[in-house]
Amino acid sequence: MLKRLCLSLLLVLAIAPVSAAPIDEAISLLDAGQYEEAARQLEPLAEQGDANAQHRLAILYFYGHGVPEDENRALELARRSAEAGNVDAMFLVGNIYVFGHTAPNEADDPDLEAAKWFYEAASREHAEAEYNLGLLFLAGKGVIRSQEEAMKWIGRAAEHGHAGARNFLGDGGGHAQ
Repeated sequence: MLKRLCLSLLLVLAIAPVSAAPIDEAISLLDAGQYEEAARQLEPLAEQGDANAQHRLAILYFYGHGVPEDENRALELARRSAEAGNVDAMFLVGNIYVFGHTAPNEADDPDLEAAKWFYEAASREHAEAEYNLGLLFLAGKGVIRSQEEAMKWIGRAAEHGHAGARNFLGDGGGHAQ
């Protein structure tokens, strides 16, 4: 009797519809362009420490999609996500320091902050961060000007499939470090 009950329960659970995780629902809303609803769903997840939700919500705040544009809130969320190990958030923090209008003004050296975060992401093989870090070395922004370091990072980006890095090198990405 107990075996039958357990088997019945397992069968019911196996055929019960599986509901998507809240983060998956929010991402589906983002993909559908329903930014306001996505933001409403991401906010509590971000506050609970979900690094993916923090990163996604930071993007919405940075661009003002579904929420009022707020670079400082975007930077706060992206930094929390990055500190939790989210590589894409590390890249976003770097981008906020490079392309932001208000948040970079609060840093002593926004280029240095961007370089730090690009390095964190690049050291984890994030191709866009590798490329951006290489460009910072070329320009001497936030780091020493070094063509050798620039080419090393741009070469790595090309090896990881970054089209801009491949075009920069002019060799289709076959450049060695």
